[in-house]
Amino acid sequence: MAATIIYLVISLLVSLVFIILGISQYKAEKPVSLNTGEKPPREEELTSVTEWNHRHGRNLIIFGCVLFITLSVFMYFIEKMDRIVVYVVIFMIVLFAEIAWLVYEHNVMKKKMIKNL
Repeated sequence: MAATIIYLVISLLVSLVFIILGISQYKAEKPVSLNTGEKPPREEELTSVTEWNHRHGRNLIIFGCVLFITLSVFMYFIEKMDRIVVYVVIFMIVLFAEIAWLVYEHNVMKKKMIKNL
C-alpha cells in the first residue's frame, strides 16, 4: 500500500509540472513555445498572441491531467492483473499517443496562427 501511495504522489508531482507550466503559459503576455528548443514566433508573426498562449497553456494542462489519469490507471492494472508486459506495452502506446497529440495540436496551431506559414 505504501508503494502505491508513493507512486501516486510522484505521478501527481510529475503531472503538476505540466499543469503549472500550462497555467504559466496561459497567463503569459509574450508568445510561448512547447519548451522543445524551438524558438517561439514573434508577436508580429502571430494572428493573436493571447489565443496562441491560451491554446498552448490549455493543451499542457490537459496533457498533465490525462498523464496523471494514465499513470493512475496503469498502477491499478499492474496491481490487479497478471499480464504486466501487456500493460506496459499498452501504457507506452498510450503515453506516446498523448505526446503525439500534443505535437499535432502544436503543428495545427502553427499552421492556423502564424502568418508566414
